[in-house]
Amino acid sequence: MAITVAELVAVPFVKMRFHAGGDGGDRLITWAHASDLPNATDWLAPGELLMANGLSLPADAEEQVSLLMKLVAADLSGFAIGDDMQAPPLTPPFLARAGELGFPVLHIPHEVPFVAISRAVVNANSGEEHGRLVRTAQLYESLRGGVSTGRLGAALLSELSRQLDCRLLLLDLATALPVLQVDDDFPAELRGRLVDELRDRNGAFPGVLRMKHADAVALAIRVPADRPTALLALPDAEHLPDLALLQHVANIAALEVERVHAEREQERRAGRELFAHLLERSLEPASALRSLGEHGIVPEEVVLVAFQPRGGGNEADLHHELAQRQLAHLVLWDSQRGLAAVSENEGSLAALRSALGAEVALGVSDRLGRADRAPDAAREARWAQTAAHNLGREMVRYGEGTPLFLPRTLGEAATAAERILGPLIVYDADHATELVHSLAVFLEHNRSWQRAAEALHVHKQTLVYRMHRVEDLTGRDLRETADVVQFWLALRAQEFAHGAVTANGSGSGD
Repeated sequence: MAITVAELVAVPFVKMRFHAGGDGGDRLITWAHASDLPNATDWLAPGELLMANGLSLPADAEEQVSLLMKLVAADLSGFAIGDDMQAPPLTPPFLARAGELGFPVLHIPHEVPFVAISRAVVNANSGEEHGRLVRTAQLYESLRGGVSTGRLGAALLSELSRQLDCRLLLLDLATALPVLQVDDDFPAELRGRLVDELRDRNGAFPGVLRMKHADAVALAIRVPADRPTALLALPDAEHLPDLALLQHVANIAALEVERVHAEREQERRAGRELFAHLLERSLEPASALRSLGEHGIVPEEVVLVAFQPRGGGNEADLHHELAQRQLAHLVLWDSQRGLAAVSENEGSLAALRSALGAEVALGVSDRLGRADRAPDAAREARWAQTAAHNLGREMVRYGEGTPLFLPRTLGEAATAAERILGPLIVYDADHATELVHSLAVFLEHNRSWQRAAEALHVHKQTLVYRMHRVEDLTGRDLRETADVVQFWLALRAQEFAHGAVTANGSGSGD
């Protein structure tokens, strides 16, 4: 049994006495902690005695009462303040309120070191500490048993919840989604409040973050994992879980988080490789269908979605968030463009939209249907994405009108590209040159000779020569807006019909 406040005061050598709150003398003290931080409760557990010199104690009476209410809300056993001529005096309103609440406020004589009080608490609570060690060992035994029997993930978290007599949730702070799917319906309101609270703190996680929920107090502590993760604990019983034990659970949870992330990274790489093979049509139909099934993909039910990545995200983050939402998917992107295969339903598309951000324009293909249709579906998605971007729309589905006079079908696209770029395509094929690609880069850089030449890794005069050659072969003038528009539309049609506009080789002939 832990020592009480009254029992500690009665120890002769600690020489403490009550300033106020003597009615709370039966409060149990689990630990005595010294701190003069203004936000010391962020690192203290329920039942702990806060010892301070009062250096951070406000002089204003109202502010002192506000501090007192924080100590009470943190369910501390009491507040002990040492003699210090530099500390402001305890105000009558502070002492009166502590008396009303039965919250012990203690005086520590100047000659008594804080460590002597801590040792008195430790010695008195040695039996309590032994019990904590036993419970700690039981927690790690649960981990060992989970590894040996394969009962990890949600099953292990449920067992840890049972031992601490509280509901536990592992929360990914970047997405506000559970890392592990548990049967228990943890209050979504708490998840959102935790993320908002940490955002207000600029991501700085205190030792323990307390949040009121209904008639209980939820505790949140940081999980030491690569991705920002928190362990949320909502007690089922009247008392909060032991914070020291909760820290051990967070360490165990960190192992689970890293295991889950490693599995997801392996899934992402396998999915990326499969997606690349599908776009190259390098898999036999039966093998492709079997591999898609292993990723939960049914060709008749999925679409390809094209997008242009924005800063701050990457393929791994997108895969991680979609996996957390338990959505079957494939993802493939680079710095220029991205593709995702997801179910056609609005829920999946909305989840993809949420993960990428509202500012990213999406292009959606027709249903995939067959594995060997992946290249065509990718072009449909990219075509629709170009339309969405140019029209300023969040999403465009392939076949929804003909945006900006662009062709609607693969056949129309090939014809449009041939009509404008035909002479250049033939010339490039016959002379191993890059006129089409050079034209695309020139227009992408807004006809800037210098920037386009740098992007192509050629001298500016080489680019000037190439563009003169383009004009000669097509009979069009790059100084005329109408001709530039025709070139731009033809290049987009070429991209839609045949994929990205690139030279067949790396030759630099002109």
